[in-house]
Amino acid sequence: MAKDYTEAAILLDGLRDDVLWLLILVYTHRRKAAFPEISAMDRESFALELIMLESATRDIVARLTALDDKDIGNRSFQTTFSALKREGLDPKNTNRIGEQVKAYRQAVNTLKVEHRNNYIGHVDEFASVTPRILDNPVSFNDCVSRAVNLLDQMTGRQIEYLFHIGSTEVPIDLRKSLSSSQTK
Repeated sequence: MAKDYTEAAILLDGLRDDVLWLLILVYTHRRKAAFPEISAMDRESFALELIMLESATRDIVARLTALDDKDIGNRSFQTTFSALKREGLDPKNTNRIGEQVKAYRQAVNTLKVEHRNNYIGHVDEFASVTPRILDNPVSFNDCVSRAVNLLDQMTGRQIEYLFHIGSTEVPIDLRKSLSSSQTK
């Protein structure tokens, strides 16, 4: 028997997948940024690793800013919050979640303005887009943390994020792994 899903439930499921992939990227970025094989790398290999890290950073920023999209028809925290309110979100939760959505928007705005709009998209004519992973890394960890916590608040529970690499490996608990590791 097929379940009837509300708009908010469908959006929340999608957001859970969005945040899962965001965390997989952050996990991968942290592991690769530690350069575990640096002693065996030649210069070309090192340069390619830096370019891949830059690419991962751009994807992380793009995913974080997409979660802030306010356009109707796009899945984001704002559109999901609106759907939750339409479907009867408890008024005591409305204010709390509304404040968290606003705080997320303010935090991610820095990434939008300082990185996405000036470096990835809407690039000025004379701007440099040289990878800057070492000399000017993008600080995205606060926004990632806010995204995870906001989705927990929207669902009313702490969501588990497991990275299943294969059938013989133990899944990686991304929430635990990322909260216990040091961040740049």
